[in-house]
Amino acid sequence: MPIASKAVSELVKKLITDNRVMIFSKSYCPYSNNTKSLLTENGIEFSAIELDIRKDGSEIQNHLAAISGQRTVPNVFANGHHVGGCDDTFAAFKTNRLIDMLNGPAGKFAEAKKEEDKKTKSSSASPAPANASSSASASAAPAASDDKAPI
Repeated sequence: MPIASKAVSELVKKLITDNRVMIFSKSYCPYSNNTKSLLTENGIEFSAIELDIRKDGSEIQNHLAAISGQRTVPNVFANGHHVGGCDDTFAAFKTNRLIDMLNGPAGKFAEAKKEEDKKTKSSSASPAPANASSSASASAAPAASDDKAPI
């Protein structure tokens, strides 16, 4: 399986981390449509990207397979957790696991993005002049635990 371009890798990370529920879908797929209907009917907001209408859709799908182990659509993520496909999403909803994912701590996909952002900020930060004020907040949230494996 080819390695995704940096642009696709960054796009997928951003979509997963910036959206509480992210569905990678195909517009003609009945399983994708059923999953979106389940969430809509139950008031769960989500974002969806239709891979079949994007030029980079195949590359995105290949990258998703590499990071999640799932090549099929829909490929659903909730709060940084990989939920799975249609059947997985319905089962997670039925057992309240989906709600637990949304209300609990962020999953490994979100944690990996946060760690990467920290590294990028620290490597690109230059020392501030002595009279410059810091823009860092004194009330920053505590760091997430490191018990989750990065992607």
